[in-house]
Amino acid sequence: MSDAVQLSSSMRTNLLLLQQTNTATSKLENQLATGNKVNSALDGPTAFFAAQSLNQRASDLSTLKDGMSQAVSTIKAGSQGITSIQSLVTQAQGLLTTAYANLGTDAGAVATRKSLADQFNGIKDQIDKLAGDSGYSGKNLVAGNGQSFAATSTTIATANSITSISNARVTNITGADTYSVKISGTGDISGAAGDIANAETARGVFGLKISGKLSSTSGNFSDISIQTRGSVGQQRSVVVTEGDESRTISFFDNTQSATNTLQTAGSSGTPQISQVSITGNIEQGDTFTATINGTSFTYTASAGDVSAADTATRQQNIATNLKAVISSSLHGAFSGFSVGAGGANNQFTITAGATAGTASSFSLGTSASNALTKDISLSFSSGTVVSFTVDRASLEALGTAGNGTSTIEKNVDVSVTATDLNGVSVTRSGTNERGDSKLSDGENAFSFSTGTVRLNVDASNVRQAASANKAANISTAQTTAAGTSNDLSVQFNENNSSGITVAATNVTTSGQGLAIDYAQNNFLDRADIDKAQAQLTNATNVLRSASQTLATNLNIIQTRSDFTNAFNNVLQDGADNLTQVDQNEAGAQLLALQTKQSLGVTTLSLANQAQQSILKLF
Repeated sequence: MSDAVQLSSSMRTNLLLLQQTNTATSKLENQLATGNKVNSALDGPTAFFAAQSLNQRASDLSTLKDGMSQAVSTIKAGSQGITSIQSLVTQAQGLLTTAYANLGTDAGAVATRKSLADQFNGIKDQIDKLAGDSGYSGKNLVAGNGQSFAATSTTIATANSITSISNARVTNITGADTYSVKISGTGDISGAAGDIANAETARGVFGLKISGKLSSTSGNFSDISIQTRGSVGQQRSVVVTEGDESRTISFFDNTQSATNTLQTAGSSGTPQISQVSITGNIEQGDTFTATINGTSFTYTASAGDVSAADTATRQQNIATNLKAVISSSLHGAFSGFSVGAGGANNQFTITAGATAGTASSFSLGTSASNALTKDISLSFSSGTVVSFTVDRASLEALGTAGNGTSTIEKNVDVSVTATDLNGVSVTRSGTNERGDSKLSDGENAFSFSTGTVRLNVDASNVRQAASANKAANISTAQTTAAGTSNDLSVQFNENNSSGITVAATNVTTSGQGLAIDYAQNNFLDRADIDKAQAQLTNATNVLRSASQTLATNLNIIQTRSDFTNAFNNVLQDGADNLTQVDQNEAGAQLLALQTKQSLGVTTLSLANQAQQSILKLF
């Protein structure tokens, strides 16, 4: 074109070089401004996409690291739960130590062990609550897999329908089973031979017997206590107690007496008349004596004499019977003597036989003494009969040491037996001695490898079930299937080819966990305490193993978390090495380009001066 501007070859060359220098300068300035030598795929596709891959992997691992941190917190929560549960188990161990120290059969020791059993049950419940509170972020590593068993409602209802049975259940279940429960026995009552012998020695009695048959409507398994009170040579009393019933009998009170008074003195032609009076409280076996001219006439109070409730009637009975004894002997030396009515029902007179013209007088002495022995027989509403004889000489010989209380363990021929599917039987009997699986009123436990059968026995009507040999089956079954909802899965890499699963551990008291059952039979027997001791020992071992497992998993996850953190730095460093600019080098290059740029402008100016020199021709 005629109007086109033509550049010389040197100008065109210098201009091109200047453009290239400007482009390189702009690129270096951008790198220095961003810090990256590769800011887009156009700057270097290979490095750009390689760095992007490294950064994405680092980002994915950072996300996984957050999951690892949460997993660490979850494990720490479970570990803290185990530590606290171990503390509760130690407390329970202390209760058992105290229970072993109170293994006596006296009422105080039995009550102490029952209190300790209640405290043991409270700790068991707290262990379960603590385990339930040890979850974190929806996971509970100490609550197990959720598998559970329970007795079926139908069989429970059948067992509870038996007379004297209530609150039937099965605890500490480790597997499904069926238990046959049977009640049998005659209900005959007796007393522990050793206790009877000890009571006879300590209380100064003999012929002590506990007998009878358990009432079908008001029976009980309560022990018998015999307490003696009083002082030597004075009134004594005995208190016999069974459960809520108590009987008090007084004896040897020394108030009974036989006295005499002269009403008419003997004189010439007038016979002597004396009156005998019976006074005081009278008991069976008390003796009353009248001695006439050296000959004694004695009468001993019988059961019929003292059957009357009022004292006056008892005194009248003795007066009547002593008078009869004397009357039957008024012959020979006592010919002519007569016995007649006195001024009151408890009195009678003795009149001497008179001979003509002479005075008829006689000597008269009267006395009364306590019975040498006293027979006692008491009946209680439970059907128990307590009988014994108090020996005055033995009791007096004991002195004040004879006072006190003796306890006789009552035996009742009633048994409850539970049998599992393997034919293993556990029996609690009212005839057993305490400390040897003795049947008691209230809850009774029957321990098997698959669970513990528990049922409340009502002593007031258990004989009805025993007489009928009542029986029922209690069956257990799985109610909740095992699951993995509490298991903790932790991912270690971005493609999930590396990770770990922390399985939940059951440290509840269930049969699938620590297997700590409620206290059996209120720790009535040593075997019940031994059973609890074995359970706590096993629980301690389970807790230690669970704690070690969690600690191992925690260390693994913590190590992988630390590795991920360090490896992220490696990935980011690698990405930076691919994309970041060396600022020292880039700065030097920029300075060189700027110099080159300045030289290019100068060179272009020189090339342009060749044309400007033509203007000088005009």
